[in-house]
Amino acid sequence: MEYDKDFFEKIFSTARTRKYFALYPHDESKAIIHYECNIKLSESFYPSMSILEVALRNALARKLETYAGRVDWYSIFATTPGLADLNKYITQARKMIVTRGEVENPGKITAELTLGFWTSLLNRNYERILWKDLRRAFPFMPKKLRQRKVIAAYLNRFRHLRNRIDQTSLFVGMSSVQRSYMRTYCK
Repeated sequence: MEYDKDFFEKIFSTARTRKYFALYPHDESKAIIHYECNIKLSESFYPSMSILEVALRNALARKLETYAGRVDWYSIFATTPGLADLNKYITQARKMIVTRGEVENPGKITAELTLGFWTSLLNRNYERILWKDLRRAFPFMPKKLRQRKVIAAYLNRFRHLRNRIDQTSLFVGMSSVQRSYMRTYCK
């Protein structure tokens, strides 16, 4: 099947594809190749991002278990001043587990919670309550960088990058990385 601009706009929307076709106003095929390469390049990030997300989640969950003194660490949120607003995430995770017909347990709750939940634990409003324990989730980070504000900024940038990659809208303009990738893999 031959792809053209009309096809891409129908499938992916004019708003989404406009920036690609604007880069190549006289060459639709290059715009389409650029879009396809963007998808491939985005896909290449998934293994590393998944490892980081799982490691972060598990490290923070272990520290929350220590903080709460129990494996169902999330159970204390409702009665801990300043943490009650986190219950919305737990409720959503429980709904997802039940919807799939699975039995709830601490491991499933931990796995079901979103990256947004985990990064929110490092927000300023939880600093006095959680940071003393959560900072231990980053034992190999140099002490001068092991600051809540620094780690939260890194993780929020990571979350933003991951969301952009999920939408395959990461690389529109041609960076040197993308140009190199396109020369190598998108001929």
